[in-house]
Amino acid sequence: MSDGRVFHAWAGGQHVLRYVGRADYVMAPAIERLGERLFEGNHLTSLVFDLRQATLLDSTNLGLLARLADRVHQAGGRSTIVSTNDDITDVLRSMGLATMFQITGDDPVLHEVGEGEEIPQEPIGQRELMLTMLEAHRVLARIDQNDSAGFRAVVEGLESELH
Repeated sequence: MSDGRVFHAWAGGQHVLRYVGRADYVMAPAIERLGERLFEGNHLTSLVFDLRQATLLDSTNLGLLARLADRVHQAGGRSTIVSTNDDITDVLRSMGLATMFQITGDDPVLHEVGEGEEIPQEPIGQRELMLTMLEAHRVLARIDQNDSAGFRAVVEGLESELH
């Protein structure tokens, strides 16, 4: 289990995912399942990712953020990342995520939202974890031209493991 936590809240007509601590690949399937529930039957056009208390997001979580933002974009919306950690913000920008997100240090919805409910990290199977990692890295390989070769290598390795 990861030592990080992610909380989900709803305020001002927007869904907020608040990351606390280290978000590593083990957390990604639970976040992905929540994302699927949010999109079921909803015309989800806004997601706010509150990273102010995050200390690290690995590439799987960054790819997952991008996947969720892409789905919001397809529905005609835009996603926001709130980050006050310069290191995290620099990583987001260097990976090309500023093209998919509005990246800011604050968002008014965060003043309305409480802590929210923690997304439980349920036990997961190795295959589900690998599939989540695969899809997240496929997104990163598409959006980040500078690092796409590295992400393609991860994708190829995960595809090989899955077959």
